[in-house]
Amino acid sequence: MLMALALAFLIATTVSIIVTPLSIQWAQRLGIIARPSPRKIHREPVPSWGGIALTIAFLFGTFSSWLFLKTFPDHALGVLLGLLVVVLVGTLDDRFSLSPKAKLLGQIAAAVLPTAFGLRVSLVNNPFGDGYIYLVSWQSWLLTILWIVALVNAVNLIDGLDGLAAGVSFFAALTLSFLAASQKLFPIAAAFAAIAGACMGFLPYNFHPARVFMGDTGAMALGYLFATLSILGAVKSITALSVLFMTGMALAYPLLDTAFAVIRRWLKGRSIFTADREHLHHRLLDSGFDQRQAVLMLYALTLIFCLLAILLVRAT
Repeated sequence: MLMALALAFLIATTVSIIVTPLSIQWAQRLGIIARPSPRKIHREPVPSWGGIALTIAFLFGTFSSWLFLKTFPDHALGVLLGLLVVVLVGTLDDRFSLSPKAKLLGQIAAAVLPTAFGLRVSLVNNPFGDGYIYLVSWQSWLLTILWIVALVNAVNLIDGLDGLAAGVSFFAALTLSFLAASQKLFPIAAAFAAIAGACMGFLPYNFHPARVFMGDTGAMALGYLFATLSILGAVKSITALSVLFMTGMALAYPLLDTAFAVIRRWLKGRSIFTADREHLHHRLLDSGFDQRQAVLMLYALTLIFCLLAILLVRAT
């Protein structure tokens, strides 16, 4: 079974290395370019459709490993359809700069698709005692959609420095692949390994100074995949419910950064959709760190959360 994980990782890495330079050319032809602005860090126009390379690499790595395992997880079709919607919304935003509300509606539409195909969180741990709380239909729908939209935005909001979102996603996906494999959820572990491989092949082009950005296409796709794959693992059995917990721990940095951003904007009386320069990576830059130093510090923070996820799951 470990062979399937290695296959997913290697194929996704190879495809990402090959396709990312092509995505730069495609972005230039389609005019998908991130141009400098007061809110952005970069000072030169940069092609911003690397997310399409990440998506293609993930699909090649994942489906190759599933063919090797001779399995196709339930609800995978719904996940794939939702991914296509996320990529479409991200591409439109990268090209035409959609309004925040239009982008949110697209994210909700993408979240509804796998939910409609049966991919739902149907129970949660009881916070007041032992056992589980079983959710009724509307609660299951609501929690699933909120979880997907939250992770889509969490990864998207940390994509503000060269290599940050790709590196954080790499460490989180590698950790989740290991933990899913330890619970014998090998198709899910292989899919997480494919995310890690796609990010690994993309990072040489995206680390500072970046030759390509993943754009909203890539950041939202990564967040969507983390969310849906964690649920895909959790629906297998009650004991696998910890896959949701593991994902929340591994991605604690982007989730907390997003939560603080929403609270901060609300307390200041601003729309929660209003962009600002007060995220953790902005504060590190304002403190005197350069891009590489800030990114490496946030990699270290992610690794701490990933190790905590492993230790807590092992302990329980």
